Amino acid sequence: MARIKRIRSLLIFVLGAVVGAFTGASWERPVISAQQSPQASPASMQADVDHLKDLVPPHSHPMVEAGMFAANLWFAGEKKNWPLAGYFLNETRNRIRWEVHLNPGPKGADGKPVDMQSIFDGIDNGSITKARKAIEAKDSKEFADEYKNLLRDCYSCHKAALRPYLRPMVPVSSAGAQPILNLDPSANWPE
Repeated sequence: MARIKRIRSLLIFVLGAVVGAFTGASWERPVISAQQSPQASPASMQADVDHLKDLVPPHSHPMVEAGMFAANLWFAGEKKNWPLAGYFLNETRNRIRWEVHLNPGPKGADGKPVDMQSIFDGIDNGSITKARKAIEAKDSKEFADEYKNLLRDCYSCHKAALRPYLRPMVPVSSAGAQPILNLDPSANWPE
């Protein structure tokens, strides 16, 4: 009896293998090889690179977001929503770090690259850390002072990167889209 079961199992196995082999052989599968693919020409590769460049946002993109988060940081602190203020401070910091990563050495006034990482490190260890401590202490007066110091530090970076016309300001309205940049060409704060 056991011998019959083993023979039956062996026959089922062999039959399955034969059916599988015939089925696999009857399927048409495309054969792809490197030799069959057309070689890309330098012109088509350049067109692909140009297309990819068109898809990448400009280097200023992270700073647009940093401005939005910095404006929201001000209003969160003003309303004493300290957890939200902490969130917006972190997001502002992260967008500035992203900008430094994308554009680590723009040309300065002397034509030489500006070390943006060093500038960011100073801001990160200075006004960002002090603003964080004011948020953690839930100190409204200290927060307002450190927020303004952060804007001053941001402006010093803008000047180093030859963008003195990007003059941050304390936002005045949380209703709708409020720019964090002072659009007045005769503005003199921060210096």
